[in-house]
Amino acid sequence: AWQSPFDASRLFLMKDDHTPGDYGKFDPLGLSKNRDEEWLDVHRLRELNNGRLAMVAITAMVVQELNTGLNLILSDEVLEMKGGGALKAMEAQCAGTA
Repeated sequence: AWQSPFDASRLFLMKDDHTPGDYGKFDPLGLSKNRDEEWLDVHRLRELNNGRLAMVAITAMVVQELNTGLNLILSDEVLEMKGGGALKAMEAQCAGTA
């Protein structure tokens, strides 16, 4: 997909015939055998949209953590708290009742 890294004038440029996001076969496991091109186009678009939604979701999670200061994945805090009531204590802390 990239131009030759040995030509300084073409460094970090994509090849002229490259289509962004097209890295070969869409279905490497062969799950879409005997399907027509229209069916593949629909599923390619769905896969693209799912990837975009996942990027938006992880961005929102990071922004929420930065905004509130609370981690969404509580593993480190729960391990540090020890004891049987660690999850209840973390829940109370998140709810603001601790």
